[in-house]
Amino acid sequence: MTKLKSAARPGDNITKLSGATREFADQGADFAGHTDRTRATAEETADAAGEVYATFTSSTLNFHHQWIELVRANTNATLDFVHQILDVKSPSQFVELSAEHVRKRLETFAEQARQLTGMAQKLTADAAGPMRASMKNALNNVA
Repeated sequence: MTKLKSAARPGDNITKLSGATREFADQGADFAGHTDRTRATAEETADAAGEVYATFTSSTLNFHHQWIELVRANTNATLDFVHQILDVKSPSQFVELSAEHVRKRLETFAEQARQLTGMAQKLTADAAGPMRASMKNALNNVA
C-alpha cells in the first residue's frame, strides 16, 4: 500500500517561518542603519542651515551698514553741491559747476555699484559655502 504524502511537513513550516522572521529582522536592521544615517544627515544639514543663517545675517548687516554710508556720502555731496550753487554768480559758472557735479556723481555711483555688487557676491558665496559642503557630505554618505 502506498502512503499518502502530506502536503507539508511540520518542520517545513517552522523553517519557512524562521526564514521569514530572519528576513524581517534583517530588513529592520537595514532600516535602523538607514535611519541613523538619515538622522546624521539631517543634523548636518540643520547645522549647515544654522551656519548659512548666521553668515547671511552678519553679511546682510555689513551690506546695510555700507549702504547707509553710501547714502550718507551721496546726500552730503548733494548738499555740498546745493551750497556751492547758492554762491554762483553767472550762468556759465552754474553750467560748469553742474557739469563737474554730474561727472563726480557718475564716477562715484559707478564705484559704489562695484562695491555693492562685490559685497552681494561675497554674501551669496559665503552663505552658500556651508550648505554646499553639507550637501556634498550628504551625497557622499548616501553613495
